[in-house]
Amino acid sequence: MTEKDIYESALDFLMSFETIKKSDLDKHLVSEYEKPNDLKIIYKGLCKSAQEKQMSTNVIGNAIGGIDNLKNVLFDFDPHRVADKFGVTDTGVLLSEIQNILYPTGQMRTTPKSLWPEFCQSVIDSAHFLKYFETAEKFYEWSNIFTNDIRAKPALPLMISNEISGIGFPLACNFLKELGFVEYGKPDVHLKDIFKALQIINPNIKSVTKQDYSTFKAIDRIANSCNVTSYAVDKVFWLIGSGNFYLTGKNIGSLKINFINKMRKKYTK
Repeated sequence: MTEKDIYESALDFLMSFETIKKSDLDKHLVSEYEKPNDLKIIYKGLCKSAQEKQMSTNVIGNAIGGIDNLKNVLFDFDPHRVADKFGVTDTGVLLSEIQNILYPTGQMRTTPKSLWPEFCQSVIDSAHFLKYFETAEKFYEWSNIFTNDIRAKPALPLMISNEISGIGFPLACNFLKELGFVEYGKPDVHLKDIFKALQIINPNIKSVTKQDYSTFKAIDRIANSCNVTSYAVDKVFWLIGSGNFYLTGKNIGSLKINFINKMRKKYTK
């Protein structure tokens, strides 16, 4: 069975549930995001990605009433002004400003490896990364150099993950995906589990970094062979893993094991 067969089987599998209509599935396969023409929104996207490390949204975002409230500390998410005010080692300074202006609720650990200091470092790194782009258009011009070359495409999230502390390769891919780049899928745990089980990627790879990269490449291969976007491939397998058709308010629970078992039966025929 080819990877194209697996993707088409995945579509059929999702459509086999009575509560899921074709319109429900189709709605999730088209990107809900449009590239913002504002560098401030791009910066806010990076800050949002930074709080998603280790599922720290509850610790960061909820403690300050949502990530949008950081605008009161980050000059309305202006990366140039943030980079001018906070040097790359000013994590403690930014953390103090958040404490004094936003009054976060809950316990706030300030040791170097704790979530808050790591988040502040990501916020500062993100500003210094974006300060080299005058406008959103300039950022897209640079990004498209990688996006439009299948060989260079992985280098963009890899570069972002190296420039910005706390945003690893999967989160960098997700940032690009949620910025409106349909050419990117996120190698998250659902996709890795399915791809390993069905040997789309080598299940014997121990390195998490190599698993992420192999999954990223597999998403691209499937997208190319099926003439769909990497975004669509990401969503199909993510929906199987999560069961959460969030755009329609339907949740049928994780179907990952059921799908894997069904595909394995096909392999053995």
